[in-house]
Amino acid sequence: MTYEWSDSDGMKHVTAWSKAVMNAMLRGGAESQRQKALDQAVANWSKTFLNSTDIGLRSIGQAASTGAQGDLMDNERWGWRCILQLQEAENWNKPAATTWAAEFLLQEGESRECLGSWINSSAVHEAKKRRAKQVITCSFPCGKWLHMIGARARPGCELCKRERRKGMASTDALPKETVAHIQSAGCKAQKKSVIGAHNRCWGYLRGAISIHGEAKRNLEFIGGDQDRQLKHL
Repeated sequence: MTYEWSDSDGMKHVTAWSKAVMNAMLRGGAESQRQKALDQAVANWSKTFLNSTDIGLRSIGQAASTGAQGDLMDNERWGWRCILQLQEAENWNKPAATTWAAEFLLQEGESRECLGSWINSSAVHEAKKRRAKQVITCSFPCGKWLHMIGARARPGCELCKRERRKGMASTDALPKETVAHIQSAGCKAQKKSVIGAHNRCWGYLRGAISIHGEAKRNLEFIGGDQDRQLKHL
């Protein structure tokens, strides 16, 4: 049995079963899921703009004016145009496509190649990969998510609650335990860890710039590993 597929450059290949065939199938499945999300964005755009204002008609007219090869003749490009217009709408507070996770994954750039190689690396522990995927897909088991699925009575941050009890402070009006909250210095119990992680990242970048930077440069880092005010340097 032989398989025929086209690569990202449009070149056709015909071979027996191989890793290249498997990768082509995986890419085709991913492209199909991406197109479903774009189609949903088109449906959301149509409901929002075509039924209420003439903004949608002007957008269609602008796309059609570019000719037969314009955005209207290409499902993917038209889907992207709909996503961008929904994201720019002032009163739109929902995912432009299917879910927030899909909208994040559809964005270009954002270190996609680095993230993909990290997830596929055999040197990275599976538990770390699982946590990263949970964050990307908005399913990390934080308090807000557990409350949403009925596994916790309240969405408040348990770490902040513990810190307030240590200081004999009120535990009312706790901040929601979201991923953004527990990964920021806004969570009192995580403050030292977050600052430490920030300093380690900055130290790594500073060292890499010093080692791999151009030999002839006027940039020199001062202050060592600690933050120093200018008047003390």
